[in-house]
Amino acid sequence: MVEDERKVSLFRRTGFLFTGLGLLFLVLFTVLIVSDSVTFLHQAPKTEYFLILGVSVVLFMVSALIPRLYWIQPILLLAAMPIPLMSHASSMFSLGLFLAAEMLLTRMGFFKKARIPKYLLSIFYFFLCEILIGGYKGSNGLEIAAPIVFTTTALGFLALVYGDNWKVFLIEGKPSLSLAELKLSPMETEYLKAIITGHSIKEIAIDRKVKESTVRNTLVRVYRKFDVQDKASLMAKCEKYHLVD
Repeated sequence: MVEDERKVSLFRRTGFLFTGLGLLFLVLFTVLIVSDSVTFLHQAPKTEYFLILGVSVVLFMVSALIPRLYWIQPILLLAAMPIPLMSHASSMFSLGLFLAAEMLLTRMGFFKKARIPKYLLSIFYFFLCEILIGGYKGSNGLEIAAPIVFTTTALGFLALVYGDNWKVFLIEGKPSLSLAELKLSPMETEYLKAIITGHSIKEIAIDRKVKESTVRNTLVRVYRKFDVQDKASLMAKCEKYHLVD
C-alpha cells in the first residue's frame, strides 16, 4: 500500500542520515584522539567506542537498505542513550537520542495500542539510565535529579498545553501521487477532480449530461485504483497527497 511505501521511504532516509552521522562521529573521534585536544578522551574506552560506532554505522546502513529491518533504528537509538552519560557528556545528548527514537517508534505504529503505558515505560527507561549511570559515575543526588526534573517538567508542560492532542509528529511535505501511474482514464480523472473539489454525484451527472449510475460506476473504478472502499476514504487519501496528472 502507498502508506507502507511512504514509511519505507522515511526509514530509508533516516537510516542513511544516521549512517552519515555515525561516520562523521568516527572521523571526529579519530581527529580528537590524534590531536589529543579533549581531556576526557584520555580515560575513554577508545577501542570500545570505535567498535560501538562501527557496528552502529553498519546496522543503520542495513536498516536503510532492507525495509523489514527498519525497526533496528529506534532500538539502536535507545541502546545508545547511556553512552553520552557514561562519557561525561551532557544529558541533552541522551535526551536527543530518546526523542528521535520516540518519533520513529510513533511512525512505526508502536504506540497505537496501549499508548500511555508504552510512553510511560519509555520515559521510565530514560530516567533509569540517568539514575544508574549517575550512580556508576559517583554523581551526587542533585546532579542525577536535575536532568530528571528538567525532563519531567518539559514533558508535563507539553501535556498541559496539548492535552489529549499531545503526539509526536514528523513534519513532511505532501508527496506527489501520479494519476497516470494509477492508470486513470480521462473520464475517471475528470470525475475524481470533481469529487475532491466538492461536487456531488448528482451535480457531476447533470454537468456532464450522463446518468448518475454512470458516475457511480466510474467512481467505483477510481476507488479500486486508489485501494479504497468509498468516497470518504478516497477524500481522506487524496488529502495526504499532491495529485499530479
